[in-house]
Amino acid sequence: MNVAVLGPPGCGKGTQSKLLAAHFGLKHFSLGEMLRMEVGKGTELGKKTETYLKAGKLVPEPIVLDLFKTYVGRNGDQGHILDGYPRTLIQAEALDALLSLSAVVLFEITEEGVLSRVAGRVVDAEGRTYNLNSNRPPAGVQTKRRDDDRPEVVQGRFRGYLLEIEPILSHYRQRGMLVTVNASGSIGSVLDQLLGSLGQTAEAV
Repeated sequence: MNVAVLGPPGCGKGTQSKLLAAHFGLKHFSLGEMLRMEVGKGTELGKKTETYLKAGKLVPEPIVLDLFKTYVGRNGDQGHILDGYPRTLIQAEALDALLSLSAVVLFEITEEGVLSRVAGRVVDAEGRTYNLNSNRPPAGVQTKRRDDDRPEVVQGRFRGYLLEIEPILSHYRQRGMLVTVNASGSIGSVLDQLLGSLGQTAEAV
């Protein structure tokens, strides 16, 4: 099973994607985490992308496509949860040639809801995400705010997401692969929706 989980920044898709991957025993792919890891390591790719991440802009397509193609080349024989990927129609069309998706899940949430969530979001040294309001880190774990979680950056990314997402949704809606989830609830309630949606989808494909 290969599932793409889409939604605006800060909607909780990262947390839910990891839970889904663990539940089904699938690989978890997060473009954002991979790029931030490269930045942290100071690699050539990291240096190229750091400016884009800090400004809340999309990383150029050639870098993204090469990174994902390399990932599939290493892990293509396993099932995958694609966390926030594809982000553009070009990526979606390239993905069609690399993996066969079972479903595409859209997380729906308002801009106000996203800003409220991101206000409490922090990460630890390993890149694990927590929320000081709803999912606090364990005692003693050091955390920090990410540069791309600043409110003004999140607003810019949210509005950019709205411009990019509709062609992707149309691409998958025409194939009958798109399911929607209300992402404004608790972690448990959103996961219940996801499992139910994927169970229905799995029976249909």
